[in-house]
Amino acid sequence: MGKRMRMTLPKKEEDLQKVVEEVEETHHDHHHHEHVEGLDEILHTIDVLMDVMNTRITDLEEKVEFLRDEIINLYKLFGAVVEALTSQSEEERKAAINKAYEILSKSLKK
Repeated sequence: MGKRMRMTLPKKEEDLQKVVEEVEETHHDHHHHEHVEGLDEILHTIDVLMDVMNTRITDLEEKVEFLRDEIINLYKLFGAVVEALTSQSEEERKAAINKAYEILSKSLKK
């Protein structure tokens, strides 16, 4: 699968104004005498919606990172449990159980 690219609007006011001017020029070229009322409001609404979308994307990326770490911890935990179950000596079994306990403790502290 290809990597998705995230579209963001410019953060600086002058960059945003340049985009507004380019849109107005394009609109003017296509519709010489038509006037679009509320273009600034529309662009402002789009800007706000893009900010909201970017905030939600960032939030989802953080949640995905957290879940990725938890899945890694689950694999480590399962590994320690399997190690404890297949241990030949009581000493190895205790060490594996302690390892599993440490993994669970770290995960629960988050």
